Amino acid sequence: MKASRIAVLIAILAVLASLIVGTLSSAAPDELLVNGGFEDGVAGWASYNGVFSYMDNPVHSGNYAATLIINIAESWIYQVVSVQPKGSYTFSGSAIKNNVNAGAVFLRIGWYERDDGYGDAICYTTNPFEQLIDNHPDYHPLTLTGTAPPYAHSAKVECVIKLVDVPTGPAIAYFDDMSFIGPPPSMPTPIPTTTPTPTSTLTPTPTIAPTPTASPTPTPIATPAASPTFTPTPTLTSTPTPTLTGTMAEEGDVLINEVEYNPPQSGPDADFEWVEIYNPTDNTIELGGWTVSDNLGCDPVPSLTLPDGGFAVIAATEGFYTNFPDFDGTIVFLQDGRIGNGLNNEGDCLILEDSMGNVIDAFSYGSDSSQSHHHSGVGEGHSLERSPPGGEFADNPSPTPGQGLYPLPTPAPSATSTLVPTPTPTPTTLPMSTATPAPTITSSPTPRPPNGSASFSAVVVRAVLIVIAIACLGIGLWLRRRSRR
Repeated sequence: MKASRIAVLIAILAVLASLIVGTLSSAAPDELLVNGGFEDGVAGWASYNGVFSYMDNPVHSGNYAATLIINIAESWIYQVVSVQPKGSYTFSGSAIKNNVNAGAVFLRIGWYERDDGYGDAICYTTNPFEQLIDNHPDYHPLTLTGTAPPYAHSAKVECVIKLVDVPTGPAIAYFDDMSFIGPPPSMPTPIPTTTPTPTSTLTPTPTIAPTPTASPTPTPIATPAASPTFTPTPTLTSTPTPTLTGTMAEEGDVLINEVEYNPPQSGPDADFEWVEIYNPTDNTIELGGWTVSDNLGCDPVPSLTLPDGGFAVIAATEGFYTNFPDFDGTIVFLQDGRIGNGLNNEGDCLILEDSMGNVIDAFSYGSDSSQSHHHSGVGEGHSLERSPPGGEFADNPSPTPGQGLYPLPTPAPSATSTLVPTPTPTPTTLPMSTATPAPTITSSPTPRPPNGSASFSAVVVRAVLIVIAIACLGIGLWLRRRSRR
């Protein structure tokens, strides 16, 4: 009997252990993709252009992998997942590029304000340094890390393949073991649902409270436990509001005034890149929830208040101080350590958007002519800067972050100096003045000295007479007193 009971106990413990292990293994709350290894075929995935299927060879692990064949410029397979605003996410997997017609195979994340990934993307995150360019028969790892913009609620994770030339095709790529890890979206709805139940269950208890045990009954009556359940709800409702703290602005209210996209450092120089913004309005502008992006990625602008007429620098990292050690202006640093995905020295664009996704300012340079404001580009160590602030872009060989470029006041002194000699031709007035004022000058000084001397001598004479009179009076009084004696 004991043996049978022990066997039953062991069996129960084994079942419980398997359930615990199963729940732990299936929980994985940070894995947000469904069927990332394509073991269930194409379930959970969709495609844009191209032919999307799965096959058993080649695979990176498991039994199946995804294959995507295209005949047009670009195609991708994707999956929409819910995300948490400002959350950090990592999209990774393995891919094969083994076709001469394929230009690049890479990963991309599109961030969306809606929960379902529809509408226009807020911005995209890619990594130009994490692309498969060369052909190779084996799987290679790809990893992409991005931060959800403050008002993003969903992400479209994409496995992309591009052609070398648009007319050339077909091209094929393989993907396997895809993963998207990060904080799951917050679910505030279950919290309020628990609040009505304690209030209804606690109200019957006061009916039993008339007995002498009235002292314990106040403790359930004063159930602050119900009130705390309501306090989380205001905090949850207040969380969306910080995303709207940014000032509602119009196009041109804040300008990208200067950018150094090609610092003097050799090798990868994304750490030293920076952008200067300028507020040409008469109002203070709060940039909460704003983003700055290039062609391949976007970044939320850290909390920043820009006064009227003020400048601020948005820098990739603190490496900015390597080139500008004496800088003491307003500066913020981006979370992921690069502007967009690192500004391309050959050509790129910069786009500044407010908290509602409106484009406030944008321009492009070099080989990128996607924006209406475009400049041909500058050399290493130079910056592109509006001259004067808010004006047209110019090549600045000595960048001036946080100051603005004012070339107009420098020629101004030369203009004023040329205006000073112009009065010199007016000596024609001198003969006019020497002819007529001569008699007035000779006549006016002559009467003035005598008048002055006469008035002075009269005063002196009067003073002397008064002194003599006082002296005589004093002598007379003295003699009179002496005679009386």
